[in-house]
Amino acid sequence: MTLLRSRWSTLCAAVVLVCLLVCPAPVRAQDAASALPMTWGIVAGGDGVTGAYRGQLAEGVVGGFVEQFPLASRHFSLRADLMYHWIGTGSGDRVTGTGGAGCGGYFICTISGSWSRIVSGSLSIVARLNDPNTRWSPYLLGGVAGYLTGNSDEPLAQFRPNHLGFQGGVGFEVRPSKHTYFVEMRYMGVPPGGVVPVLVGMRF
Repeated sequence: MTLLRSRWSTLCAAVVLVCLLVCPAPVRAQDAASALPMTWGIVAGGDGVTGAYRGQLAEGVVGGFVEQFPLASRHFSLRADLMYHWIGTGSGDRVTGTGGAGCGGYFICTISGSWSRIVSGSLSIVARLNDPNTRWSPYLLGGVAGYLTGNSDEPLAQFRPNHLGFQGGVGFEVRPSKHTYFVEMRYMGVPPGGVVPVLVGMRF
């Protein structure tokens, strides 16, 4: 009886050892992915506009910070963005007259700046198409965003934009060393229009 138990113990130990040596590659990859550290980075680029903003607003510039957190699945991560958008107008400065004589029959001329400001904060799910062990990969992202706009005299204010919207985009990243470099284009819904940032960035 003791001999039988000893043989069963030896057999079980052998099976466990074989599983550890042969089977764990996917498990190790998933564990390694879930153990990846949180990363943060910087982005900069240009803005375009769509929808109701087209013809009134024009291209602009954007910059900001990103933070990315790995999720349990090795292909997915959670990303937070905080960006500052500086968007121009398509028709130059707006001049509004008030009062009597002076500016075309008015005492005072109020010149609205040719730039509109948006501060955006967003949360997105990033789906990496290649395995995390690969040094390069295209990816998709989608999520929600909140917006703060500038002063009431800025060109964007006439549209009364919403402060919440959806966003989505595509990108490509490469990791030649310990830093990750990426380029992406996304659509950010700011009803009644949208903002289209084209970004380059680096995560540390």
